[in-house]
Amino acid sequence: MKNDEGFESTELTMLGAESECSYLPGRASQFEHRWVASLSNERFESLLARGWRRFGRALFRPVCQQCLECRSLRIDLPRAQLSKSQRRCRNQNTDVRVVVQPPSITADHIRLYNDYHRDMHERRGWPYRQTTEDDYYQSFIDGHFDFSREFLYLRDDQLIGIGMVDMTDRVQSSIYFIHDPQWRDLGPGTFSVLSEIEVGRKASRDYQYMGYYIRDCGSMSYKNRFQPHQILRDYVSDNERPIWESGEPLERR
Repeated sequence: MKNDEGFESTELTMLGAESECSYLPGRASQFEHRWVASLSNERFESLLARGWRRFGRALFRPVCQQCLECRSLRIDLPRAQLSKSQRRCRNQNTDVRVVVQPPSITADHIRLYNDYHRDMHERRGWPYRQTTEDDYYQSFIDGHFDFSREFLYLRDDQLIGIGMVDMTDRVQSSIYFIHDPQWRDLGPGTFSVLSEIEVGRKASRDYQYMGYYIRDCGSMSYKNRFQPHQILRDYVSDNERPIWESGEPLERR
């Protein structure tokens, strides 16, 4: 059986229940979910272009009834330009070695994940629950998709950051990034995006998908600092053409 785009149907789609928004206080959120048994590069590119995100075999995108604040954002890789502050961040981290490889699990992965989330719980009030090897596997490795990669950030051979990134021939999608809390003052989040952009440009990819830009959420508002970028106008169905519009340029700093 094939769907409207001619892809083999190996997906289960469902609508999640409304819940309290994790990003904006006082808002309700609702997500559409898909579980995929398999996922080709071509099909995944089609879903990314329509605002879908992936964790393991699970894909999701917002369908909130009263709110349109989650806006899908992607960076135009061939035209990407660094601001002064982004160049400064890159120069501050020249001692960090970056390794790109298929996803893996080690004791250091689990330790770093838990250290990062404990720090975010203490500083920003994030809910805290220690991850396990099974949890980590389901979120970042399950499916063993050909396009799945991890960026390992090492200083003096010590793991200080992990970025999960999907990379097809044409595009890449930044999934999640965690880091050693002691690295925080040197801008590890910015440095991870810059590292991903550099790899994407060298591979001649078109876009880097950054997930959802939320203007009034501190954890999600940074994404429009990477220029030039595009914003998805609407979350359309599989048989509708997605329309991406140029984002507002920022003052370069």
